[in-house]
Amino acid sequence: MTTVFATGAAGSLAPVVHAAEKTLSEEEAIALAQKQLKNLGEYKLLSAEFVDGIEMLWGNSIWYTKWSKENGRNFGVQQDAISGEIWVYEYRGEERELDTNQKKLTEDQAFQVATQFLKQVATEEQRSRLSKPNEYPDSDIFHTRDKPGIDVNFTRIENGIPFLENGFRLIVGYDGEVIYFERRWTEGKLPDASKVIEIAEAEKKWDEGATPTFLYKDMASSFRKESESYQLVYEFQRIDPQFVDAITGKMLDSYGQVAKERKIQPLGKIVPPTPTERKLITKEEAQKIAEQQLKKLPGTYRSNGRITESNSGSDEMSWFFEFISQPGDGEKSDTVIIAIDALGNLVHYSVNAKIRFNEESKKIEKGITWEQAQESARKLVQTFYSDQLGKIYAVDYVPREKRIKEIWENDEPYEIEFGYLINGKPVVDTIFQVDVDAETGEAVDLYNHFYNHGPSGDSSLPPKNEEAIDLNTANKVVKENKKLMLTYFHPKVRGSYGRDKMLEQPLLVYRYVGEKGLVTPDGKWHSFAEERKRNRRL
Repeated sequence: MTTVFATGAAGSLAPVVHAAEKTLSEEEAIALAQKQLKNLGEYKLLSAEFVDGIEMLWGNSIWYTKWSKENGRNFGVQQDAISGEIWVYEYRGEERELDTNQKKLTEDQAFQVATQFLKQVATEEQRSRLSKPNEYPDSDIFHTRDKPGIDVNFTRIENGIPFLENGFRLIVGYDGEVIYFERRWTEGKLPDASKVIEIAEAEKKWDEGATPTFLYKDMASSFRKESESYQLVYEFQRIDPQFVDAITGKMLDSYGQVAKERKIQPLGKIVPPTPTERKLITKEEAQKIAEQQLKKLPGTYRSNGRITESNSGSDEMSWFFEFISQPGDGEKSDTVIIAIDALGNLVHYSVNAKIRFNEESKKIEKGITWEQAQESARKLVQTFYSDQLGKIYAVDYVPREKRIKEIWENDEPYEIEFGYLINGKPVVDTIFQVDVDAETGEAVDLYNHFYNHGPSGDSSLPPKNEEAIDLNTANKVVKENKKLMLTYFHPKVRGSYGRDKMLEQPLLVYRYVGEKGLVTPDGKWHSFAEERKRNRRL
């Protein structure tokens, strides 16, 4: 194990932990924040808010405080509501421009700044179990930030094994101030490393089972947009087999579940022709389309005249039309909302949303299965998108049994996902969702607002890629650019109401460690880290 921190430093932070796990009062939280940030200069409190743990990634309740600094900057702080430890520290606003005579920080200088900051917010014992700065790549567990500066990542090391989802991530601004800090530290017992399989066996398991998806991905950066930048690449998706369980030798996906062979097949055969131009429609034309879509549903509906708009650009306009069903005697009417965007696409559907929102949640005693929910969602998609089923597929995913129980306990809907295909290959960032009532089995919501975020059309992309490398060659490229290592692994899983949560207990896995990236069809490695560095220099 390597570390850049010496033990025995004076004045180290000693978080307050109440014997009965008592939540800190607002005054106690503020005092602890001030103690940890005492070397940041003059600042004053702007506000304090308690946030329940259900809203947080790790399930910990926090105190969220906002502060104003003497140099005019504002920053926010998230503290654990019991220990007072700072989990997130973040400057608000843009990075300050440097004077022409000022030089940007070097990486070594950023490491020194980050190390000093950690002495304020991390205990001596925690600091003694950290890697060198940037010794291991940043993990997906940390939130992505586009702030300009130098990323500094300290990885937690336990028993000589790196824990990539644990540690501290900082961004040091080019003016020498920490503008972002995030702590990730799993409490409790870690899995026993004495019973792991040998690394040679793990490598064989990975070679046999690792399966990145061959898909279309937008390869343009946010700084360099191109007219058509989608390319076919090999990239691991969240439910692809990619890690080897170090105890059982089974292949796992990014949720930590035993991975299965993934099926990607269209819901039908019809593929609409590619439009020659992107023609924008009027509100009146959108209403006619909404009325035509309603005719696909059983029963009759009439408009109640309520129309709302959502506008984030000329071709991002959507109109939400509200309709009332015409029931028979003794039956209740339903309120249906259908949204049509400026290109004439159905992007949203909901039934009785206001009623459901105002109803008190109750535990579901007898609900439908996940498979039944998938079928209900599939029927709704087939109803509304019957003319394009040849380019829509159902995401082949089943949540953990514990998650199913949580859905019933909290009276949540099942969230069933679908995606788009081009020439039979999935397209990244075109996933849409259908919510199904877990008790009645009715598909109650459809969200497809990313309909137009994918490629402009089938004809603009190569119909085939005859010279593309095969899966085995793609995996060899991954292995050439990463290193197989035994690591602790703490995956994110689906939590309440769609929020990401952490799996209760971390795992031990063998995985290829290195900069994140993908493999292009010509067999070249594309590093996301290098791309991010290039963009920051632009």
